[in-house]
Amino acid sequence: MIRHLIPALALSACATGAFAQAFPNKPITIVVSVPAGGTIDAIARMVAKDMGEALGQPVVIDNRAGANGNIAADFVRRSPADGHTLLMLASSTLTLGPYVMDKVPFDPVKDFAPVAMTAGLNMALIAHPKVGVSDVKGLVAAMKAAPGKLNFSSTGNGSFPHVAGALLNLETNTTATHVPYKGLAPSIQDLLAGVVDFTFDSGSAIHVKNGKLKALAVIGPKRAAALPDVPTFRELGLPELEKVSGWHGVFAPAGTPAAVVNRLNAEINKSLKKPESVERVQAMGFESVSTTPAELGSVLQRDFKTFGELITRTKISVN
Repeated sequence: MIRHLIPALALSACATGAFAQAFPNKPITIVVSVPAGGTIDAIARMVAKDMGEALGQPVVIDNRAGANGNIAADFVRRSPADGHTLLMLASSTLTLGPYVMDKVPFDPVKDFAPVAMTAGLNMALIAHPKVGVSDVKGLVAAMKAAPGKLNFSSTGNGSFPHVAGALLNLETNTTATHVPYKGLAPSIQDLLAGVVDFTFDSGSAIHVKNGKLKALAVIGPKRAAALPDVPTFRELGLPELEKVSGWHGVFAPAGTPAAVVNRLNAEINKSLKKPESVERVQAMGFESVSTTPAELGSVLQRDFKTFGELITRTKISVN
Protein backbone atom coordinates (compact mmCIF):
# COMPACT_ATOMS: atom_id res chain seq x y z
CA MET A 1 0.00 0.00 0.00
CA ILE A 2 2.79 2.42 0.99
CA ARG A 3 4.72 1.59 -2.19
CA HIS A 4 1.70 2.62 -4.25
CA LEU A 5 1.13 5.75 -2.15
CA ILE A 6 4.61 7.23 -2.46
CA PRO A 7 4.60 7.52 -6.29
CA ALA A 8 1.12 9.06 -6.12
CA LEU A 9 2.27 11.69 -3.64
CA ALA A 10 5.34 12.42 -5.72
CA LEU A 11 3.19 12.82 -8.83
CA SER A 12 0.87 15.19 -6.96
CA ALA A 13 3.80 17.29 -5.74
CA CYS A 14 5.21 17.50 -9.26
CA ALA A 15 1.83 18.58 -10.61
CA THR A 16 1.56 21.30 -7.98
CA GLY A 17 5.06 22.49 -8.73
CA ALA A 18 4.39 22.55 -12.46
CA PHE A 19 1.19 24.53 -11.88
CA ALA A 20 3.05 27.08 -9.79
CA GLN A 21 5.75 27.43 -12.43
CA ALA A 22 3.11 28.05 -15.09
CA PHE A 23 1.38 30.69 -12.97
CA PRO A 24 0.06 33.06 -14.11
CA ASN A 25 -1.14 31.79 -17.47
CA LYS A 26 -3.83 34.44 -17.93
CA PRO A 27 -4.71 37.92 -16.61
CA ILE A 28 -5.11 38.31 -12.83
CA THR A 29 -8.11 40.13 -11.43
CA ILE A 30 -8.02 41.95 -8.10
CA VAL A 31 -11.58 42.36 -6.88
CA VAL A 32 -11.69 45.50 -4.71
CA SER A 33 -14.41 45.89 -2.07
CA VAL A 34 -14.85 49.65 -2.53
CA PRO A 35 -15.62 52.01 -5.44
CA ALA A 36 -12.83 53.45 -7.56
CA GLY A 37 -11.13 56.44 -5.98
CA GLY A 38 -10.79 55.31 -2.36
CA THR A 39 -7.58 54.44 -0.56
CA ILE A 40 -8.02 50.66 -0.87
CA ASP A 41 -8.55 51.11 -4.59
CA ALA A 42 -5.53 53.41 -4.91
CA ILE A 43 -3.21 50.91 -3.22
CA ALA A 44 -4.68 48.07 -5.30
CA ARG A 45 -3.94 49.93 -8.54
CA MET A 46 -0.42 50.77 -7.39
CA VAL A 47 0.32 47.12 -6.58
CA ALA A 48 -1.44 45.84 -9.71
CA LYS A 49 0.82 47.87 -11.97
CA ASP A 50 3.98 46.46 -10.40
CA MET A 51 2.61 42.91 -10.29
CA GLY A 52 1.68 43.01 -13.98
CA GLU A 53 5.18 44.07 -14.96
CA ALA A 54 6.79 41.40 -12.76
CA LEU A 55 4.49 38.49 -13.64
CA GLY A 56 4.16 39.17 -17.35
CA GLN A 57 0.35 39.18 -17.31
CA PRO A 58 -2.12 42.06 -17.01
CA VAL A 59 -3.46 42.63 -13.49
CA VAL A 60 -6.86 44.31 -13.70
CA ILE A 61 -8.99 45.92 -11.00
CA ASP A 62 -12.65 44.95 -10.61
CA ASN A 63 -14.49 47.23 -8.17
CA ARG A 64 -17.41 45.39 -6.56
CA ALA A 65 -18.54 47.68 -3.77
CA GLY A 66 -21.44 47.23 -1.40
CA ALA A 67 -22.64 45.44 1.73
CA ASN A 68 -19.51 46.32 3.72
CA GLY A 69 -17.33 44.39 1.28
CA ASN A 70 -19.46 41.24 1.36
CA ILE A 71 -20.30 41.41 -2.36
CA ALA A 72 -16.63 41.36 -3.35
CA ALA A 73 -15.72 38.75 -0.75
CA ASP A 74 -18.51 36.39 -1.77
CA PHE A 75 -17.55 36.70 -5.45
CA VAL A 76 -13.93 35.77 -4.75
CA ARG A 77 -14.93 33.00 -2.35
CA ARG A 78 -16.78 31.29 -5.22
CA SER A 79 -14.01 31.84 -7.79
CA PRO A 80 -11.52 29.14 -8.92
CA ALA A 81 -8.72 28.64 -6.40
CA ASP A 82 -5.93 29.16 -8.94
CA GLY A 83 -4.56 32.57 -7.93
CA HIS A 84 -6.04 34.44 -10.89
CA THR A 85 -8.85 36.03 -8.85
CA LEU A 86 -7.87 37.92 -5.71
CA LEU A 87 -9.71 39.97 -3.10
CA MET A 88 -8.50 43.27 -1.68
CA LEU A 89 -10.44 44.75 1.19
CA ALA A 90 -10.41 46.44 4.58
CA SER A 91 -10.12 44.04 7.50
CA SER A 92 -13.48 45.13 8.94
CA THR A 93 -15.27 43.01 6.32
CA LEU A 94 -13.73 39.88 7.80
CA THR A 95 -13.09 40.78 11.44
CA LEU A 96 -16.00 43.03 12.39
CA GLY A 97 -18.76 42.56 9.81
CA PRO A 98 -19.74 39.03 10.88
CA TYR A 99 -20.62 40.36 14.34
CA VAL A 100 -22.65 43.41 13.32
CA MET A 101 -24.41 42.30 10.12
CA ASP A 102 -27.46 40.08 10.05
CA LYS A 103 -26.05 37.65 7.49
CA VAL A 104 -22.56 37.20 6.08
CA PRO A 105 -22.21 34.81 3.09
CA PHE A 106 -18.81 33.42 4.02
CA ASP A 107 -16.62 32.14 6.83
CA PRO A 108 -13.92 34.82 7.25
CA VAL A 109 -11.27 32.35 8.37
CA LYS A 110 -12.07 29.19 6.39
CA ASP A 111 -13.13 30.56 3.00
CA PHE A 112 -10.01 32.56 2.11
CA ALA A 113 -6.28 32.02 1.74
CA PRO A 114 -4.33 34.97 3.20
CA VAL A 115 -1.86 36.43 0.70
CA ALA A 116 -0.46 39.73 1.97
CA MET A 117 -1.26 42.74 4.13
CA THR A 118 -1.04 45.97 2.15
CA ALA A 119 -1.50 48.71 4.75
CA GLY A 120 -1.87 49.14 8.49
CA LEU A 121 -4.69 51.26 9.92
CA ASN A 122 -3.71 53.52 12.82
CA MET A 123 -6.74 55.66 13.60
CA ALA A 124 -6.37 58.96 15.43
CA LEU A 125 -8.82 60.41 17.92
CA ILE A 126 -9.47 63.83 16.41
CA ALA A 127 -11.59 66.64 17.83
CA HIS A 128 -12.95 69.94 16.58
CA PRO A 129 -11.23 72.97 18.16
CA LYS A 130 -14.58 74.20 19.52
CA VAL A 131 -14.48 71.38 22.10
CA GLY A 132 -11.65 73.27 23.74
CA VAL A 133 -9.43 70.32 24.64
CA SER A 134 -5.81 69.62 23.73
CA ASP A 135 -5.42 66.06 25.00
CA VAL A 136 -7.34 62.91 25.94
CA LYS A 137 -7.36 63.89 29.62
CA GLY A 138 -9.19 67.09 28.71
CA LEU A 139 -11.71 65.27 26.54
CA VAL A 140 -12.43 62.75 29.29
CA ALA A 141 -12.95 65.58 31.77
CA ALA A 142 -15.35 67.32 29.37
CA MET A 143 -17.37 64.14 28.87
CA LYS A 144 -17.57 63.53 32.61
CA ALA A 145 -18.65 67.11 33.27
CA ALA A 146 -21.63 66.79 30.93
CA PRO A 147 -22.48 63.12 30.20
CA GLY A 148 -23.96 62.69 26.73
CA LYS A 149 -23.51 66.33 25.68
CA LEU A 150 -20.47 65.72 23.47
CA ASN A 151 -20.98 63.55 20.41
CA PHE A 152 -18.77 61.55 18.07
CA SER A 153 -19.25 60.60 14.44
CA SER A 154 -18.57 57.29 12.75
CA THR A 155 -18.74 55.84 9.26
CA GLY A 156 -21.77 53.79 10.26
CA ASN A 157 -23.20 51.60 13.00
CA GLY A 158 -20.78 48.83 13.86
CA SER A 159 -17.83 50.51 12.10
CA PHE A 160 -14.28 50.82 13.47
CA PRO A 161 -14.85 54.45 14.63
CA HIS A 162 -18.08 53.37 16.34
CA VAL A 163 -16.30 50.59 18.23
CA ALA A 164 -13.41 52.89 19.14
CA GLY A 165 -15.72 55.58 20.49
CA ALA A 166 -17.77 53.09 22.50
CA LEU A 167 -14.63 51.50 23.92
CA LEU A 168 -13.21 54.91 24.87
CA ASN A 169 -16.40 55.64 26.81
CA LEU A 170 -16.25 52.22 28.46
CA GLU A 171 -12.58 52.48 29.45
CA THR A 172 -12.92 56.02 30.83
CA ASN A 173 -16.38 55.62 32.39
CA THR A 174 -17.78 58.44 30.25
CA THR A 175 -20.73 58.97 27.94
CA ALA A 176 -20.80 60.56 24.48
CA THR A 177 -23.56 60.43 21.89
CA HIS A 178 -22.84 58.34 18.79
CA VAL A 179 -23.77 59.92 15.44
CA PRO A 180 -23.49 57.39 12.59
CA TYR A 181 -22.96 58.55 9.00
CA LYS A 182 -23.12 56.72 5.69
CA GLY A 183 -19.42 56.69 4.97
CA LEU A 184 -16.26 58.62 5.79
CA ALA A 185 -16.74 61.78 3.72
CA PRO A 186 -19.91 63.08 5.45
CA SER A 187 -18.52 62.14 8.86
CA ILE A 188 -15.37 64.22 8.34
CA GLN A 189 -17.28 67.06 6.66
CA ASP A 190 -19.52 67.49 9.68
CA LEU A 191 -16.57 67.25 12.05
CA LEU A 192 -14.80 70.03 10.13
CA ALA A 193 -17.99 72.07 10.28
CA GLY A 194 -18.29 71.57 14.03
CA VAL A 195 -21.58 69.69 13.77
CA VAL A 196 -20.00 66.81 15.70
CA ASP A 197 -17.28 67.02 18.35
CA PHE A 198 -14.85 64.19 17.67
CA THR A 199 -14.25 61.00 15.71
CA PHE A 200 -11.64 58.36 14.91
CA ASP A 201 -9.98 58.42 11.49
CA SER A 202 -6.63 57.59 9.89
CA GLY A 203 -6.70 59.96 6.91
CA SER A 204 -7.18 63.39 8.46
CA ALA A 205 -3.58 64.33 9.19
CA ILE A 206 -3.80 67.18 6.68
CA HIS A 207 -6.65 68.75 8.65
CA VAL A 208 -4.63 68.41 11.85
CA LYS A 209 -1.56 70.01 10.32
CA ASN A 210 -3.51 72.99 9.01
CA GLY A 211 -5.15 73.54 12.41
CA LYS A 212 -8.72 72.65 11.47
CA LEU A 213 -8.77 69.61 13.76
CA LYS A 214 -6.89 68.52 16.88
CA ALA A 215 -5.34 65.03 17.17
CA LEU A 216 -5.41 63.77 20.75
CA ALA A 217 -4.11 60.19 20.45
CA VAL A 218 -3.62 57.33 18.00
CA ILE A 219 -4.72 53.73 18.38
CA GLY A 220 -1.19 52.35 18.04
CA PRO A 221 0.65 50.16 18.79
CA LYS A 222 3.16 52.67 17.37
CA ARG A 223 2.82 56.38 16.77
CA ALA A 224 1.49 57.20 13.32
CA ALA A 225 4.03 58.14 10.67
CA ALA A 226 1.76 61.00 9.58
CA LEU A 227 1.36 62.28 13.17
CA PRO A 228 4.65 61.50 14.94
CA ASP A 229 4.06 63.96 17.79
CA VAL A 230 0.71 62.44 18.80
CA PRO A 231 0.91 59.82 21.61
CA THR A 232 -0.60 56.35 21.47
CA PHE A 233 -3.42 55.39 23.82
CA ARG A 234 -1.04 52.94 25.49
CA GLU A 235 1.28 55.84 26.34
CA LEU A 236 -1.71 57.55 27.93
CA GLY A 237 -2.65 54.55 30.07
CA LEU A 238 -5.49 53.27 27.85
CA PRO A 239 -3.97 50.16 26.18
CA GLU A 240 -7.36 48.52 25.48
CA LEU A 241 -7.98 51.04 22.66
CA GLU A 242 -5.09 49.37 20.82
CA LYS A 243 -7.42 46.47 20.06
CA VAL A 244 -9.42 48.57 17.58
CA SER A 245 -6.75 48.06 14.95
CA GLY A 246 -7.31 47.39 11.28
CA TRP A 247 -5.54 46.82 8.01
CA HIS A 248 -6.01 46.30 4.29
CA GLY A 249 -5.13 42.95 2.78
CA VAL A 250 -5.17 40.63 -0.22
CA PHE A 251 -6.79 37.20 -0.10
CA ALA A 252 -7.31 34.33 -2.54
CA PRO A 253 -10.02 31.65 -2.48
CA ALA A 254 -9.36 28.87 0.03
CA GLY A 255 -7.48 26.00 -1.56
CA THR A 256 -5.20 28.16 -3.71
CA PRO A 257 -1.84 26.33 -3.97
CA ALA A 258 0.72 27.53 -1.43
CA ALA A 259 3.35 28.02 -4.13
CA VAL A 260 1.02 30.40 -5.98
CA VAL A 261 0.16 32.27 -2.77
CA ASN A 262 3.85 32.65 -1.96
CA ARG A 263 4.61 33.96 -5.46
CA LEU A 264 1.84 36.54 -5.15
CA ASN A 265 3.01 37.50 -1.67
CA ALA A 266 6.56 38.07 -2.89
CA GLU A 267 5.48 40.35 -5.73
CA ILE A 268 3.03 42.34 -3.59
CA ASN A 269 5.64 42.88 -0.87
CA LYS A 270 8.21 43.88 -3.48
CA SER A 271 5.82 46.56 -4.70
CA LEU A 272 4.96 47.79 -1.21
CA LYS A 273 8.61 48.10 -0.17
CA LYS A 274 9.52 50.49 -3.00
CA PRO A 275 10.37 53.91 -1.47
CA GLU A 276 7.73 55.64 -3.58
CA SER A 277 5.11 53.09 -2.45
CA VAL A 278 6.00 53.56 1.22
CA GLU A 279 5.73 57.33 0.82
CA ARG A 280 2.38 57.07 -0.96
CA VAL A 281 0.83 54.70 1.60
CA GLN A 282 1.96 56.89 4.49
CA ALA A 283 0.67 60.01 2.74
CA MET A 284 -2.77 58.39 2.77
CA GLY A 285 -2.54 58.10 6.56
CA PHE A 286 -1.72 54.40 6.70
CA GLU A 287 1.26 52.46 8.01
CA SER A 288 3.60 50.81 5.53
CA VAL A 289 3.65 47.05 6.19
CA SER A 290 4.67 43.71 4.74
CA THR A 291 3.74 40.23 5.96
CA THR A 292 3.98 36.59 5.03
CA PRO A 293 0.74 34.73 4.28
CA ALA A 294 1.03 32.93 7.63
CA GLU A 295 1.44 36.21 9.51
CA LEU A 296 -1.64 37.69 7.85
CA GLY A 297 -3.59 34.54 8.70
CA SER A 298 -2.59 34.82 12.35
CA VAL A 299 -3.59 38.50 12.48
CA LEU A 300 -6.95 37.70 10.90
CA GLN A 301 -7.72 34.99 13.46
CA ARG A 302 -6.58 37.20 16.35
CA ASP A 303 -8.60 40.22 15.22
CA PHE A 304 -11.71 38.14 14.47
CA LYS A 305 -11.64 36.86 18.06
CA THR A 306 -10.85 40.29 19.50
CA PHE A 307 -13.71 42.10 17.77
CA GLY A 308 -16.15 39.45 18.91
CA GLU A 309 -15.12 40.24 22.47
CA LEU A 310 -15.27 44.01 21.88
CA ILE A 311 -18.77 43.89 20.41
CA THR A 312 -19.91 41.92 23.45
CA ARG A 313 -18.24 44.35 25.87
CA THR A 314 -19.49 47.52 24.20
CA LYS A 315 -22.96 46.06 23.57
CA ILE A 316 -22.97 47.51 20.04
CA SER A 317 -25.97 46.54 17.94
CA VAL A 318 -26.78 47.63 14.40
CA ASN A 319 -30.49 46.95 14.85
